Amino acid sequence: MPNMLYPFRFVVIAVAGWMNQKQQHAIEYLREENRVLREQLGTRRLRFTDDQRRRMASKAKLVGRRLVNDIAKHGYAGHIVGLAPQTHRQQV
Repeated sequence: MPNMLYPFRFVVIAVAGWMNQKQQHAIEYLREENRVLREQLGTRRLRFTDDQRRRMASKAKLVGRRLVNDIAKHGYAGHIVGLAPQTHRQQV
């Protein structure tokens, strides 16, 4: 019976790896999109509506205060998703 579980484990691990890869690509795309939008914005300050603040706060609550502060400070979530930090982040 245990030998029959090995192929199932392999399939589960393969699917999990594929899903992780897709998520990584999506994260990398969104990070690059944010960089491009920030370049277009320049040094102007971002102005959010109350609704936008509420939506971001609900997402930030899931991530946690420490990581949100780290992302805001450094512009990356490298220690979670295994990505290298930005070294050329534009100061806003």
